[in-house]
Amino acid sequence: MNTKKKTLSCLCTKQGCWRGIDKGIPEYCQANNYLGEIETSTHEYSNPKALAMYKAASVVGQHNNGMTPRIEEALLLAKELKLKRIGFAACVSMEWELGYLVKLFSGEGFQVFNVSCQFGRVNAESRGVPEVQGFIRSTCNPIAQAEVLNRDDTQLNFILGLCMGHDILFTQYSKAPVSTLIVKDRVTGNNPAAALYGWHRRKDLFGIVISDDERI
Repeated sequence: MNTKKKTLSCLCTKQGCWRGIDKGIPEYCQANNYLGEIETSTHEYSNPKALAMYKAASVVGQHNNGMTPRIEEALLLAKELKLKRIGFAACVSMEWELGYLVKLFSGEGFQVFNVSCQFGRVNAESRGVPEVQGFIRSTCNPIAQAEVLNRDDTQLNFILGLCMGHDILFTQYSKAPVSTLIVKDRVTGNNPAAALYGWHRRKDLFGIVISDDERI
C-alpha cells in the first residue's frame, strides 16, 4: 500500500487496530497518513468535557453485554454523566415513542423537556424561504426545536425521528450535546441498516446483487 498518498478511505479487512494482532499502528494502516491528526486528537481527550463524555461512553460500552438496547444505553449514559435535564427533539410521528421515553426518563429522576418538529406552526413563507413552501416537510422547525431546548437549559438532547437534514440543523443549533436515539426509516421499521442486510434491498440500492460475504 502506498502510504504517501492521502486518502479518506478506512476500509480494512485485517483491522489490526483493535484485534490486537499488531503493536502500534500497523504498517499497512492508512492511519500512517494522519499521524498529526492522531496526535492532536490524543491531547484533546484531556479536555474535561471530552474526557467526561468519553469515560461515560466507555462505562456504558463495558456494561453492554450485547443485550442492552440503545434506549437503555442512553439512560445509562445520562446517569453516568450525572445529568439532570434531558431534552427530546421529536418528529410528530413519534408521539407514541416519545410518551414512553418521557415516562422512562422521568421515572428515573430526570427533568425531561420535549419539543415536536411542528412547533409554532410556522410555514416556510413566514420564515423567508418561500422556495420550499410546496414541500411536505417545509413546516418542520428544527432550529426552533433547538432554541427551545437551549432556553430550557438542557444538558443532553436526543433526536427522535427528525427528517434527514432537519436532524443536522437541530444538531448545529443545539447548545447541548446531541445523540440520535431513533432514526426515522419508514421502510425498515426505523432500522436504516436493514437496507444493507437484505440482498433484495441492496439490489435496489446498487443495481446489482451483492452477497453477504462480499465487501464493497
